[in-house]
Amino acid sequence: MTTSSFLSPQTALLLSTTFLLVSFTQLAAQSQQLNTPRIRFVQPTLEKQPENRGAPRDRKGAGTRGDCPVANKPLTALVPLMSKTANQKQVTTGTANTQYVLSLTTSEHPTFWFYVPYVPKNINSVKFVLLDEKNNSVTKQPIPITLSNTPGVISVNLPTTEIPLKIGQYYHWYFLIDCNPQSRSDDIAVEGLVQRIAPKDELIRRQKTATPRQQVALYAQAGIWQDAVTTLGELRRAKPQDATLKADWKDLLESVGLEDIATEAIAPCCTP
Repeated sequence: MTTSSFLSPQTALLLSTTFLLVSFTQLAAQSQQLNTPRIRFVQPTLEKQPENRGAPRDRKGAGTRGDCPVANKPLTALVPLMSKTANQKQVTTGTANTQYVLSLTTSEHPTFWFYVPYVPKNINSVKFVLLDEKNNSVTKQPIPITLSNTPGVISVNLPTTEIPLKIGQYYHWYFLIDCNPQSRSDDIAVEGLVQRIAPKDELIRRQKTATPRQQVALYAQAGIWQDAVTTLGELRRAKPQDATLKADWKDLLESVGLEDIATEAIAPCCTP
């Protein structure tokens, strides 16, 4: 007896439909990957240059006598170093004589990110200070920060109860860690400048239909660092094991020379 080897019409249709669904799913996934470019920060052309006098140049902290414990990595602000070369070409690294710890935001009350290398029990106090261009305090007083789950990357929100940032003005922020309750002079600090800008119409239009990952890429391409790092940082905090978000975080930090921080955990804190 011989056995028929051909497929019934119903079986053939089912296999064809399954093949098409699998192919469509694969193409959709590939399309999504192509539509979300690699997350890379592009330094913007600054419409207004900060004043050279007193402009912060280093995003890593240092103390006078080092009362905080020795750490493998220093206290670091997650902020780009912006600069101009002699021919006015914008770059993202710069030289010791021209670089600024500077970032842009579209938010009235932005979030700032730092790598803290110390465990909370070794810290006496942590404060955040924000000054305007006339060195007047924007906050009613230095904002005390309660740390938990460090060493790690933390975020500090400017409370909505404080005066909102004005568009176009540079603000000078300080993040201060005191490990010695007997001496204020031993504070370890990082500082930088932040400027609020109005987003361009094209960016607003594209952000409306973008996925959260695409929003990060759009902010980074537009040079709006604070919004890019905050959006991505919150995504990573919500999904700490997501491999794609880990890769995005690594790409974003590497693009501003912070590759040594890219593998550090993001702590679920902090409380102003």
